[in-house]
Amino acid sequence: STLDVLSPDERDRILTRWNDTARAVPDATLPELFQAQAARTPQAIAVQHDDATLTYAELNTRANRLAHHLIGRGIGPEQYVALALPRSVNLVVAVLAVLKTGAAYLPLDPDYPADRITYMLGNSTPACLLTDHTTAQRLPDTPALPHLLLDDESDTGTAHTDTGQADHDPTDSDRVTALRPAHPAYVIYTSGSTGRPKGVVVEHHSLNHYLAWARHTYP
Repeated sequence: STLDVLSPDERDRILTRWNDTARAVPDATLPELFQAQAARTPQAIAVQHDDATLTYAELNTRANRLAHHLIGRGIGPEQYVALALPRSVNLVVAVLAVLKTGAAYLPLDPDYPADRITYMLGNSTPACLLTDHTTAQRLPDTPALPHLLLDDESDTGTAHTDTGQADHDPTDSDRVTALRPAHPAYVIYTSGSTGRPKGVVVEHHSLNHYLAWARHTYP
């Protein structure tokens, strides 16, 4: 019991060097971080899927237009927006647009069992569901939940946000209420293997700290 199982160097490495993780992290929201990157590298490729490619400037503009469309529907901070979309450029646009409104997104895999999707929607009570015509047909019936179809070609549909909405970065003067780093950015559900799935809410400042570490670790 009097032996120290760690040498002085081992103790210093475990307690000091491994825990030396402090770094300066700006007090910013995810939209602010993305918009700053778009300003730095507007013509760089931001997202590519199959033959579809968007630069940072194009992605930011499309996300801004969809965000203003959602804000016009009353979407804002401390609300959730469910996303049920296939892997696509539209999925990235939708994620950024929701964050720009100040709301948090709830990702839904269309391949999930219907009972799980129904439970997640009932538990998180999102303000609306962003999807498309094809994916909507695979989802359980939720008549009380407003559906916004990203491929809706009607005069007021979301497909027309590319031309019919403002394209500037939304600010607190545009939003329903002010967006703060402590607001939720997204909610992710556990597997439910030990019971019912549980929604884990991740705030902007928490994800910001992770991204600061990731930028340092994955240069």
